Amino acid sequence: MEKKGIIIGYLVFVVLAIGLYFFFNHSSKPVVTENQVQTFIVEKGEGLNDIAAKLKDKGIISNVKLFELYAFLTNTRNKFLAGEYSLNKGMTLNDLIKSLTSQAVAQEKTVTIIEGLTNKEIGAVLEKAGLVSQTDFLAALEKMSQDQTLYSTYDFLASQPESNNLEGYLFPDTYKFFKDTTSEAIIKKMLDNFGKKLDDQLRADIKKSNKIIFEIITMSSIVEKEAALDQDRRLVADIFWKRLKENWALESCATINYILGTPKVRLSFDDTRTPSPYNTYLHRGLPPGPINNPGLSSIRATIYPLDSDYCCFLSTSEGKIIFSQTIEEHNKNKAEYLK
Repeated sequence: MEKKGIIIGYLVFVVLAIGLYFFFNHSSKPVVTENQVQTFIVEKGEGLNDIAAKLKDKGIISNVKLFELYAFLTNTRNKFLAGEYSLNKGMTLNDLIKSLTSQAVAQEKTVTIIEGLTNKEIGAVLEKAGLVSQTDFLAALEKMSQDQTLYSTYDFLASQPESNNLEGYLFPDTYKFFKDTTSEAIIKKMLDNFGKKLDDQLRADIKKSNKIIFEIITMSSIVEKEAALDQDRRLVADIFWKRLKENWALESCATINYILGTPKVRLSFDDTRTPSPYNTYLHRGLPPGPINNPGLSSIRATIYPLDSDYCCFLSTSEGKIIFSQTIEEHNKNKAEYLK
């Protein structure tokens, strides 16, 4: 019986040795027979599974499981470096792993997305930076907004309509993108940032206020365009929340400028009658969705409005906001400051 066990153990060893021989022999052969150099980007935070899937999609490897197994056996599965690589489709598995775990050729571009830009305007900024075209960026937003997995990946999107095209959730910030990045990668990075900035405390306080994230972001996008100073933003948010509570029209000039596409310093009466569901002069309640991508200051102002007796406000030509407690006072201010 003991002799039989030894024989079985020996056979297992032989089979394992032969398997390892063929495995490592395979690692010295080209992963894909085709010989073609192309750029490959490893984004920060991507793991072995993500990298393997991207390599397969680009045709650099033919077998995801084999790549993952080799990385596991060579103890390199956690050693991949973010960056930009020039990979040859004819590389051996061994050389491919070595390249991806060596110092990458990091060619990053720094891009600042300021607060209050629309998705279309962000696309223009990215195109000017030489990263992706505005058309490709907007098409990627359209496609991703229809992807159901996106809503399970980013829980803060759960309360927004799918038709929103992610307007409002592309967090304004200074970003570093690899030169050959994709629109999808840029969008995911901005959504990731939104998820980090809207921290647990902010989410808890939104819930405590009996509002949903979609309402907060929609209101924040309006506040973003109506006021520039933090205290003014909190007062403006208080006025707008009170109007909603009283079922008054918000009458936000920012929503009209969003409809017009080309902002005006002073709106005409006809402008305020422009047909659109986003027209908060004609329609009560919040517009169908955010009108831009607001910054953290406006989001916080909307979550934590500053209680006051004000009911109206206006902006002077110098950008100063004049608040009033009554309609009569507001009309007087208009006569004085909007000559």
